[in-house]
Amino acid sequence: MRLVELGRSGLKVSVIALGTWQFGSGSWGYGKSYTEDECVDAVKASVEAGVNLIDTAEVYGGGVSEEIVGKAVKQVDGEVFIATKVSPAHLTYDGVIKACDRSLRRLGLKTIDLYQIHFPNPLIPLKQTMRAMEYLVKMGKIRFIGVSNFSRKLVQKAREHLKSEEIVSNQVKYNLIERNIEKDLMPYCMAENITILAYSPLAQGILTGKYSKQNRPRDIIRRINKLYSAAYIEKAQPLLDELHNLAKVHGATMGQAALAWVASHQGCVAIAGAKNRQQAVENALAGKITLFQEEVEKLSQLSDKVKPTFADLLRAIPRIFNP
Repeated sequence: MRLVELGRSGLKVSVIALGTWQFGSGSWGYGKSYTEDECVDAVKASVEAGVNLIDTAEVYGGGVSEEIVGKAVKQVDGEVFIATKVSPAHLTYDGVIKACDRSLRRLGLKTIDLYQIHFPNPLIPLKQTMRAMEYLVKMGKIRFIGVSNFSRKLVQKAREHLKSEEIVSNQVKYNLIERNIEKDLMPYCMAENITILAYSPLAQGILTGKYSKQNRPRDIIRRINKLYSAAYIEKAQPLLDELHNLAKVHGATMGQAALAWVASHQGCVAIAGAKNRQQAVENALAGKITLFQEEVEKLSQLSDKVKPTFADLLRAIPRIFNP
């Protein structure tokens, strides 16, 4: 497993991280298609395979995700870094501190390695939020500060409000299909040594090759995704075909090749979700794949031709009501 430094923190984290949005979430099928024990096993399998960064949030599963992660990490050997996030509803000074205390209790920890602002909240002064984050570092409740879903401008503003600490990461959507951050945010973060934690690196599964025009997902999370219209899947087929061919060359799955594409970018970590041991191990193995530059460029060139449009979004809307 390849490692990269998390910002300027000195922490060396795996280029593949485990995402736990699905832990405790009925929208993903928790309690029906997979269980708490399977989630715990996914954490254990990830760590055994070399993953040392686990990402969760107070809103995932209404706090259940943090509880499962806390239970699981007590059963693993070796150093594991825990990242969690404070909800945008809790970004007042007191709200951040209280939310952190609740997360610490659910996780069963004394200190959170990376505490992130999940989404910006324009109704709450950012200065107030960043003061609270610095206070938490000073009190030893968190080690490092991160943000999530922040634009370049917001990252700059957040940094201006910090007196003694740095922002080490920005968690944003990034995958072979959705690449908006490359225009402005990614170059800035690279220049400032702010790690990109890429969520949805598999575009919610479309890059695994599991779905097609005839076999589209039925869960509500994916049903509302513009990428899952029959028209878009057909549009993206040349990219998916090349991803399939590239995966075969490397003795990998399409999903592993897609994760490797994300991790091939400087300062990027791919956060991949898993509901069981098999998925966790498969994702982790992507951290051992090194793509050649020409392979990365070819995928990127094909991706340029299949960028999602507003029309793709409109085609997806009827599926919300007629799955």
